[in-house]
Amino acid sequence: MLETMRDRLLTHRPRQIPCDPSLRAATALLLYEQDGDVFCVLTKRTDTVRHHKGEVSFPGGMFEATDRDLEHTAFREAEEEVGVRFTDVKVIGRLDDSWTYSGFVISPFIGVMPYPYEFSPNPREVAHLIFLPYSLLKGDEFAPRQRGDGWTSFYYNGDRIWGATCRILMTFRDIIENEKI
Repeated sequence: MLETMRDRLLTHRPRQIPCDPSLRAATALLLYEQDGDVFCVLTKRTDTVRHHKGEVSFPGGMFEATDRDLEHTAFREAEEEVGVRFTDVKVIGRLDDSWTYSGFVISPFIGVMPYPYEFSPNPREVAHLIFLPYSLLKGDEFAPRQRGDGWTSFYYNGDRIWGATCRILMTFRDIIENEKI
């Protein structure tokens, strides 16, 4: 399955959103294979972080002057937040830029990591980790709904996945499943 994902991502040309450099951020969509399914690593953010308190997100954060590029940002943040070393990740693609309700523009990078893996979540930033099975995204259970507040969302094990995180997951699924995006 991971090989198919890599092949589909090779043909994808990510759309980029121009923005002020101070609003640039990047995320790492970390994947691993277990028992015939692919899992995506998400975080439930603590209530003490500066932005997006208590929300489900990918590991990621703001571009810093010392970062080589946005890919470096994504995987530097993944190491800081969940303890996944960049040397343990094989980058297989990039998705379209996405905006957040707070005004940031994020560039998602996809990386494959080994399994099992010893995660070390940063307790200041990560309340808990979520391991979302890819099969859920393409199954009938994945039914994002637009709520009255205008945000598309779905729930997994009691956690609401919405906003940019939900849009990125839907884009990823559509590319992998060869849906028109």
